[in-house]
Amino acid sequence: MRKTGFQLRAHVMALGVYILLALIVTFPLPLYLGQRIIANEPGQVDGYLGIWNIWWTATALSNGQDPFISPLLFYPQGLDLFWQTLSLPQGILALPFTLTIGPLPAYNLLILAGFVLGGYFAFLLIRAILRSDSHLEVIPAIDLAALIGGAVYAFAPFHMQKVLDAQLEVAAIQWLPLWAWAMLVLLERRRLWYVLLAAAALLWVGLGTWYYGLFALIASGAMAVFWAVDRRIHNPGAMEQPGREQPSHPTPRNLRLSTFRFRFSLSTFLWGMAPIAIWFALMAPRLIDLAQRGDTLLGDARLQQTDAVADLISFWMPNPNHPLWGGFLSEWYQSRYPEAILWNVSLGLVGTLLGVLGLILAWRRQWRWALLGTVAAIFALGAELHAFGVVTDIPLPYAVIRDLPGVRSSHRPNHFVLITILTTAIFAAYGMLALVRRIPQYKGPIAASVLAMILLIDGWAGPLPLYQRPMPQPYLSFPTPDGALLPVPLHLNFSNSENLWYQTAHRWPIVGGFIGREPPYPIARYLPGIHALRFGNYEPNDILSPGWPELARESLAVYDIRYVMFHKEAMGSSLPLMTDLIAAMGLRPSYNDDLIGVYPVPEPAELRPLAYLGAGWGNLEREGDRRWRWMGERAVIYLINPDDQPRAIRLDLDLEAFEQSRPLRIGIGNGAPFTLDVTRARMQRSLRFILPPGETMLYLGAPTGNPPNQPARRLSIAMMGVAVSYTSDGSR
Repeated sequence: MRKTGFQLRAHVMALGVYILLALIVTFPLPLYLGQRIIANEPGQVDGYLGIWNIWWTATALSNGQDPFISPLLFYPQGLDLFWQTLSLPQGILALPFTLTIGPLPAYNLLILAGFVLGGYFAFLLIRAILRSDSHLEVIPAIDLAALIGGAVYAFAPFHMQKVLDAQLEVAAIQWLPLWAWAMLVLLERRRLWYVLLAAAALLWVGLGTWYYGLFALIASGAMAVFWAVDRRIHNPGAMEQPGREQPSHPTPRNLRLSTFRFRFSLSTFLWGMAPIAIWFALMAPRLIDLAQRGDTLLGDARLQQTDAVADLISFWMPNPNHPLWGGFLSEWYQSRYPEAILWNVSLGLVGTLLGVLGLILAWRRQWRWALLGTVAAIFALGAELHAFGVVTDIPLPYAVIRDLPGVRSSHRPNHFVLITILTTAIFAAYGMLALVRRIPQYKGPIAASVLAMILLIDGWAGPLPLYQRPMPQPYLSFPTPDGALLPVPLHLNFSNSENLWYQTAHRWPIVGGFIGREPPYPIARYLPGIHALRFGNYEPNDILSPGWPELARESLAVYDIRYVMFHKEAMGSSLPLMTDLIAAMGLRPSYNDDLIGVYPVPEPAELRPLAYLGAGWGNLEREGDRRWRWMGERAVIYLINPDDQPRAIRLDLDLEAFEQSRPLRIGIGNGAPFTLDVTRARMQRSLRFILPPGETMLYLGAPTGNPPNQPARRLSIAMMGVAVSYTSDGSR
């Protein structure tokens, strides 16, 4: 009972200390948990994205929906959030708070949890390592050392930078120590249950953020290799005596005569690789899809990677956010890397000093952790070595993986440093243990002093900046969702998350939506009503019939977009233009104040089919009364049947071929394509077919030619008119 009570006291002590330190280091956040968030200027965007993420997770799970598929963003196609910044473990952890006190205070509790649970889970890992070390007695000093190690991990400057950047998914550092602990237990005990546990931890880390998931995957393979290597000491000067146990660690005298021998255990290696195999088996469908569509879905960020790598010196820099010296250090670093972003990978000054001491004392027994931390730091340096402001062009291991699908959409190779911070914390605990064992009567004051230094030197960033985004009054009393909202501005190409924040109140699907990686979204580029309000321009006399403004207004209605919402502060100087434009579309405000305008979309007096142009069309050209658009090799026309039943329609085309007759290949939806011969002379053709309800894509293709003196331009068919109508008999 006494031993159990002592162990419980150690856990309570650790949690209590980390809670106290978290409240201090995040001040004044604890005073505003329900109103504001910690955020620097860029973080004001990502913070409210994080709030939306946990709100959506709670909404989906409480309604029995798949949290990875959201119909509320990028209406009407919805959004697959699997590779996005959803951070499902964070949403699940905050679920009870999100449902009871709301997503904003739940977000703040998660920020605090990153410090508390990050420290505590690192404490558990380090305590297990220290207690399993055959050369250390199980004494209270081990708990104090593990407590210090957990603080080094949780309050590292890198972590505080993620909190200031308000990037919830990467500020959630608490899951990585659990993965490391699961891998360690597996490699030391080698049981099927531990394989499953390690695989689950590996997947859990990835679902939190694919940055840490990728790094943990690579580190798992490294651990399988390192733990399979058994380093034994061979002393040729000593005679082994039968029946007498040989010392596992030589004395200083016979160490000089010793040599190291290494043995590779294939069995240990295979056990260590088993969680990786399970991970790949579970992820296979997603990985295949990523390989096929990764760049389309997530983009290619290899150019940005060059601005998000670590310089060799940046690991050892003191806290760049410290109010005393942080400004000077940041200015010095950015004078060498003017375009650098996300460059703070500092291990922490106090943590580094303790870690160096621990490494000197314990590297022979814990060399695997030292090697793992070194490998992670090398990956954090990016594809080539940067040292003291100089790009050396020396290739590094990250160059091997940077071109892989998914990896090439990653902005942040330097986030590998979190594994290095964890290994630094392990050796910092060994350094602390050495201090308190030398003067055990002062172990309490020593531990308190070291904790204070970690807090004030490594973790402290001064009174943190707090940010609050107001909620427009109309959203607090919006009707039950019945369609979708079109927020203006859309911010599809910009980092702005206010539309997501508003959605947590009104709960309507919205056109667009800021997210970590913008997906393909043709409706926002081509649908006339959205295009005009997004880009602020339109063609009053285009080739389409019906045309402006009827097409713009009716296209919103047939897609069930019920309201256009003007957010006036965000619109800035474009507000007068947009006000005139929406008036020309025939929309009148039902609510208008200094912050927001609400424009209901009227129902059409009569339902009729519509057509609008998609990809592949050139700009409108004019000559006298004639106007036309050229298509290239391929082009798309979208056809809309607003009826809820299939309808027979007539599509009238006014067209001519470039320079000579050309075959025009036409495909309607998934139907079999057919060919229409288009002459050089202008011609009219009518196509009749059954159009299903909703949107159907008409695919056009034709061979191209080059205009004189324009070798880069490819032209095939000039379209002078596109008109769509129901057949005169109204058949269905």
